[in-house]
Amino acid sequence: MTNSIFRNSYLVVFFLFISVFAGTAARAACPAPLSGNSYDQRINNGSINQDLFNRAVLYYTNKIRCQRGLPLFDSTRDVIGAANTQARNMTRTRTYAHDLNVAGARTLRDRMRAQTRSFRSAGENIAKNFVYVLNGRPYIPADNCAFRYLNTRQPVPVHTYRSLAEELVGSWEDSRDHRANILNRRYTRMGAAFGIDRRGQLCGEIYASQVFAG
Repeated sequence: MTNSIFRNSYLVVFFLFISVFAGTAARAACPAPLSGNSYDQRINNGSINQDLFNRAVLYYTNKIRCQRGLPLFDSTRDVIGAANTQARNMTRTRTYAHDLNVAGARTLRDRMRAQTRSFRSAGENIAKNFVYVLNGRPYIPADNCAFRYLNTRQPVPVHTYRSLAEELVGSWEDSRDHRANILNRRYTRMGAAFGIDRRGQLCGEIYASQVFAG
């Protein structure tokens, strides 16, 4: 138990001013909206552009941090590499789990140590999704992947880098444990990656990883 007493009322005002100023500065540093058509490319149109996905996930994640007055994440090679390893191995083994039976990459600690030794703490969010933008909405099945939403009969589109990142980050924010990673003050950097299992259900399943470190 601790107890602090301010003996000088001017100190109280000073620290309150600093706190308000710091919170305002953090909010003022919100990330600029994603711009350019590159984020609207379909994710299954040729090879995966992991850089576009990582930048989109970073934007939506930092948007949440900014709204809470928290410092924004940087994105560095170590966390991107760890996320890429996990996404690739989950896709290859078709296993949705944090710990995989893969030599040298079984746990998050293994994956981070393979990238860097300069981290004190790390966390990971994972997700499994689909190539098509189903997002829990009822749909009409189709053998040729020409799905349609049940209520509107409109075609179900393929995810873009923007829509996939927004949906995944939104689902992580809605989960208490995943949101705790996003809002963790000890973490200073974040990286994200995904893979597509084209043999999966509904014309392709997605395995995604978001890694944090501090």
